Amino acid sequence: PLPCSFGGEQNYASSPFYCALNRHYVSPDLKTLLSDTADAMKKADPVVRLRVLDAGFPFFDGFPLLPHLSHRTGKQADIALFYLDETGAYLPGRTRSPIGYFAFEQSPSDCTGKWLTLRWDLEVLQPLWPDWNLDQKRMRALARLLANDPRVSKLFMEPDLKRRLELTDDKVRFQGCKAARHDDHIHIELN
Repeated sequence: PLPCSFGGEQNYASSPFYCALNRHYVSPDLKTLLSDTADAMKKADPVVRLRVLDAGFPFFDGFPLLPHLSHRTGKQADIALFYLDETGAYLPGRTRSPIGYFAFEQSPSDCTGKWLTLRWDLEVLQPLWPDWNLDQKRMRALARLLANDPRVSKLFMEPDLKRRLELTDDKVRFQGCKAARHDDHIHIELN
């Protein structure tokens, strides 16, 4: 299991919501990667807190973590985006929505007009979230750190978010139109 709260020297934690639902389990390799990543981010910026959303169930490999199309082997995890409040102050470990998902960056979609798509726009929810801005500097640093790590095989995010963060690594890719949006979180997978 991933830790469920920040404390002491803990630089990353799973959201308490996902801990309560037993969705915070990962392979030992992924746990090490998350810890190493959080430590490297904190070394560069002492206030950074890495918030993990969905990871996996504590059952056997292949057990589905719905609604995800992956998250079946303990080698996948979703990481919350970093945000700045209305004054430009960093919000350590905070997410715009209570569960970390569905507060979209409202990126232009490469799926507009596609016939069969499983993308959730949830427009009715968007006015409910705080008017915080994406912390592009910290997100760029996190994405580059993950993309440069040989243990990471892929990192999913929306194409517009990839452009905004000025990322060019081939590991950073679009998840496609038949998967949920990735402009409210990023998804990482190990080799």
